[in-house]
Amino acid sequence: MKKIFLTIFVALALSGCATTVKYASFTDQKFPVKPKDYLVNIYSSTVQLTASRSYRVIGKLEIQGNASDGANPQMLVEQAKSIARKKGADAIINVDQQISPYLGTYIIPGHRGYYRYHRTKFIPYQDTFFKFIGDLIIFISTPSIN
Repeated sequence: MKKIFLTIFVALALSGCATTVKYASFTDQKFPVKPKDYLVNIYSSTVQLTASRSYRVIGKLEIQGNASDGANPQMLVEQAKSIARKKGADAIINVDQQISPYLGTYIIPGHRGYYRYHRTKFIPYQDTFFKFIGDLIIFISTPSIN
């Protein structure tokens, strides 16, 4: 009995997060981790940063998840900010969020065992797919000219 509970507990612990994260680094350089209370600004793809602040793109981030697994748009944004802090980024630019509801069916094939067949079953389901894409940047301080 204890083994069953332990197995279930380990399976729940390993399942963890309901999202998939992909990060592609554009540099070999490591940046210092930002504190947990550091404000990471998020700029959509329609917003252009002012010319007075130069920046460097250090990587591309993509997070996706399904509503049936517990994901929601705000959770993806908070997770993106957390990853940006860990990578040492100052902000996230070119952000694009996609919310795609979809319908589908699970198809259970009509074969059970060697010679026992049953009719194919179609089980309808619906879900919502969330996706967050953005570029992590660091601001470059320009030296002042006297």
